[in-house]
Amino acid sequence: MARGKVYDLAIKIAGRVDSSLKKACLDADEQLGELAKTAEKIGKAAKVAAGVTTAAIGAVGVASVKAYTEHQQASNSMAAATGAAGEQLEYLQDAMDTVYTDNYGESLQDVADAVSLVDRNMKNISPDEIVEATEAALALQDTFEYGVEESTRAAAAIQKNFGGSAKEAFSLIAAGAQNGLDYSGELIDTINEYSSQFSKLGFTADGMFQLLQSGADSTAWNLDKVGDAIKEFSIRSIDGSDTTVAAFQALGYNASDMMETFAGGGEAANKAFYDVLNTLMDVDDQVQRDAIGVSLFGTMWEDLGAEAMQAMADASTAAYDTQGALDQINSVRYNDLESAMRGVKRQAEEILWTIGEQLEPYILDGLNFLSATVIPNVQASRGKAGRICGKQCDPGGQDRGPQLGIGRKNKEQCMLTLAGRDCHR
Repeated sequence: MARGKVYDLAIKIAGRVDSSLKKACLDADEQLGELAKTAEKIGKAAKVAAGVTTAAIGAVGVASVKAYTEHQQASNSMAAATGAAGEQLEYLQDAMDTVYTDNYGESLQDVADAVSLVDRNMKNISPDEIVEATEAALALQDTFEYGVEESTRAAAAIQKNFGGSAKEAFSLIAAGAQNGLDYSGELIDTINEYSSQFSKLGFTADGMFQLLQSGADSTAWNLDKVGDAIKEFSIRSIDGSDTTVAAFQALGYNASDMMETFAGGGEAANKAFYDVLNTLMDVDDQVQRDAIGVSLFGTMWEDLGAEAMQAMADASTAAYDTQGALDQINSVRYNDLESAMRGVKRQAEEILWTIGEQLEPYILDGLNFLSATVIPNVQASRGKAGRICGKQCDPGGQDRGPQLGIGRKNKEQCMLTLAGRDCHR
């Protein structure tokens, strides 16, 4: 193909990638004209250089198609997993691209799966938060080995019961893990199971983490026990049972008023919880204190013990210090040469996606031509050859090649065409 036609085709294929490409190609064409004159003197060296250039262009084309195909496959799997289409799917695709080029996830498919889980498990977040939530979930996975599915469910539970942004929810989880709240391997499960019980008693997300931290820093041998104690109290404090009424009265409260306060929830319920717990811890008679404690907290009072319960009573009501946990993880966890090199590679892949997208219609046209024209013609020719060669063998298996004027070489080709018919069996 003439050089000018090659450039025309290249411009048609890739000109839409960058408006400056056409001018660059034309400038290159003029420069190659000068190079051709020089090539006559340089000889073989110039031919080798031209071959390398052609090979490089071909390699870029192959890499572009491969990268774009992987991008399509990841997008398609995301659409299938979420049921998203149209504008919603575009949001998810944009999120996938951003998270991947930001250097999160093991692969593009890994990122697509993570975005899908965020979309399914955290339905109330905005499109702008999808990127933050996905990157946070992948960072927790890389750092603490929390699966994206479980961490997104926990973050969703925090948002559902206490409000706040997705980033705030993930920051609490990250800070809690850094501060040792997962010492019994139950931080995520505790958040999922007991957030609603904390919320009933008027706790904020910060308040829940402060109380969990107090229990963990004390003698609570299992984080689940701390959450279960809150669950038991949230149930018993409003059940109207004789034991609950007697327990409130023993502490000097009006049982009806207290149950009404706890049923109302909110800040008043949270204040009342700490009032009751501190009053209970001030009871001097240990036997009486334990009896009242079991009436209000069930067997969790016995399982946790007085020291852990005192620590919970002393829990801070201040904001739980996340200390920029996510930002700190991101700045340290991925601060290495391999991560940097991978980031550069992914930036290049983003360019290849665009080039591959431009090449796609031309490749599809070629495949359609192959399917509609070339393959049928080859099949027809093969069938015709089979009919001619079939005449070489009579029904009895005798070789009639010499009689039909079929030479040895053509006869061997016929034998291949007949795919196994043997005239000399």
